[in-house]
Amino acid sequence: MTTKKPFIPPTHDQPEDQTVVSPIQSLDPFHGSERKPTLVMISGTQLGRSFEIDKDEFMVGRVDNCDLVVEDDLVSRHHCKIILTPDGAQIVDLASTNGTLVNGRRIDKVFLKEGDQIQVGSIAIFKFSMQGEAEAKFMAQLFTAATKDFLTNAYNKKFFVERLQSEFFYTLRHGGNLAILVLDIDHFKKVNDTYGHLAGDQALKLVALHLANNTRKDDMVARFGGEEFVILMRDCDLEQAKVLAEHLREGISKINVSSGDQKFSVTASIGISTLSEANRKSMQSPEILIDLADQRLYKAKQSGRNRVCA
Repeated sequence: MTTKKPFIPPTHDQPEDQTVVSPIQSLDPFHGSERKPTLVMISGTQLGRSFEIDKDEFMVGRVDNCDLVVEDDLVSRHHCKIILTPDGAQIVDLASTNGTLVNGRRIDKVFLKEGDQIQVGSIAIFKFSMQGEAEAKFMAQLFTAATKDFLTNAYNKKFFVERLQSEFFYTLRHGGNLAILVLDIDHFKKVNDTYGHLAGDQALKLVALHLANNTRKDDMVARFGGEEFVILMRDCDLEQAKVLAEHLREGISKINVSSGDQKFSVTASIGISTLSEANRKSMQSPEILIDLADQRLYKAKQSGRNRVCA
């Protein structure tokens, strides 16, 4: 019986024409190997995230049916693909408008080696590497630590602001709608003073879980600070945002919070703002969009709390 050897990425230098023939002649260098071909984002909106190349042809581009979606106007709809072959992993540019760069040089096709840097579009740069299970798990933990709030598992403020910038200017250029909900748990200081900070933490966790379970997969739920959450929703107009906000508000009021032998409930106030065709000329920055949602949250609080204002 022949023992299948694990794949070892080539380490040879690439010639000027970027056409590389790998000396690896393993029958199947990827399937069954303990180390998997992976792209790690080292520059871009998901800095530190790993993307396992889990099929023989792995498509990178701007549209949703790509295996790795990069939202950037300078990325073509189907920009490039990575092909897993017996000779190694080969990246192929798909006649993209702005080209695919490997280690800073534009290529048509080339075999990848460990540590190669791949750039598509204006800011997205990926490092190609072979990751074992332990390393992949470690990278996932680093990405989570960098982007998630440790208490609620919602995204953190820094990551939200970066995503808001990207989504805002994409919508501004291409049209459509973008909505923001700013949500604040009512009288949260009183909750902490009455039931204790551990009970307050439990309330935050349950509210965050409710938001995550009642929004779409592509919506982004983030903890903005203290008892405040924000939700970013692509392709969502004002009326749709109102319906969702009322659903979230009603659901929060029905949450039963238990901490030790104490049980209580909370309510939330919500402010909404949207970027749409109607206000595109006046809404020139993401800061204006979120400030408007904040103003409407304040109005909801001034009007008696436990309500939505838009």
